[in-house]
Amino acid sequence: MSASSARPWLTLALLSAVVVPQVGLGVMVPASARLAQDLHVGVASVQNTLVVYMVGYAVSVIMAGLLSDRFGPRAVQLGGLALALVGALLAASAEGFTLFILGRLLQSLGGCVSTVTTRLVVREVYPEAQRLPVLSTLASAIAVTPCVVPLLAGAVLPELGWRGVLLCAGAFNLLVLLVFVGFTRPTASGGQPIGSVGAIWRVYRRNMGNPDYRRNAACISLVWMSYFALLSSSSHAFQQVLGFSELEYGALIGACACGYVVGSTTARRLSQTHDLDTLLALAAMIGLRGCIGLFLGLLLVGPRTLVFLLPMIALLVCTGMVIPITQAGLLRCVSQDVGMSSGQFFFLQMMAGALYSLFLSCIPPLDLNHLAIAVAAPVVLMAGVVGRLRLRDRLQASQP
Repeated sequence: MSASSARPWLTLALLSAVVVPQVGLGVMVPASARLAQDLHVGVASVQNTLVVYMVGYAVSVIMAGLLSDRFGPRAVQLGGLALALVGALLAASAEGFTLFILGRLLQSLGGCVSTVTTRLVVREVYPEAQRLPVLSTLASAIAVTPCVVPLLAGAVLPELGWRGVLLCAGAFNLLVLLVFVGFTRPTASGGQPIGSVGAIWRVYRRNMGNPDYRRNAACISLVWMSYFALLSSSSHAFQQVLGFSELEYGALIGACACGYVVGSTTARRLSQTHDLDTLLALAAMIGLRGCIGLFLGLLLVGPRTLVFLLPMIALLVCTGMVIPITQAGLLRCVSQDVGMSSGQFFFLQMMAGALYSLFLSCIPPLDLNHLAIAVAAPVVLMAGVVGRLRLRDRLQASQP
């Protein structure tokens, strides 16, 4: 019996909570042009609200790690969902851009705690042999969300407007809150005092001195940079240059994200017969081949939607594999101060995406060719990190 089938109601609660950050992020992706018009700001300013969301995401996960050690992951999750609901309502009712940004920040600070809390619940409830299948199931749910949410948001946007879309996101937060209250129980964790700044810093330094921790953090950060670059910087290329409608653009993002689903499903199935290092090397190879296909297609055929779409799916297969693999690697290499260590791990991931997106927003809007470079470059670096470490391990194994 699989881990998820043995605890179906717990799995439902974890699945509903873990997609909240992606729902909050994805609902506004097709609405950039309409939001800019209604709030009288530039499209670039609206795209920077995604950066604000990611900064809130980064702060959320590091605080979730600290607070989970003190209060337990369930209490932190419930409080976060309540805050996310308040943020969604505030953003939906905003008449000015500043209030909208504040609402989105609160939405991310509250909703994104599930990135840490759900993984901590997995670590506490499931034995190590069952964790990767459960984490891959969660990753599959996360992967399906950006396939569905931008498409649904683009479909209802003409009728509901961006305010109605945000109200739907708030209603979803409330539903998840009720599900989590009903189907989860307090875990044995919590009760640890929040350490001093010096003690927290020592934990962070110890983690960064762990080569397995560094490798997993680097790989998940790089693939997230690639994925978030697609979400935050592709609107100009497709909606402004190629003339995609909101629905068409949402469908394109959803089609790309199908690769994420394939990747996380592949990781779950192969986890029964392959170790994490082998799976990570396979993901890196798939991602590198996707990058090569992307560059060759644009070079030989030119900037066409299908030329971008097909290799991008391969890149997201890589992303869908790397995320649960590195999360399982995190849980394997950390045995103490798990909440703080998990918060640090996801903070590095989210800040990498936010800073990369902020860098991209400082240069002229990207056409399809430059977007391809922005999306592929982090994956090439990730493949280099994995290849270098594999080579080092082989050299060490060959020494007498």
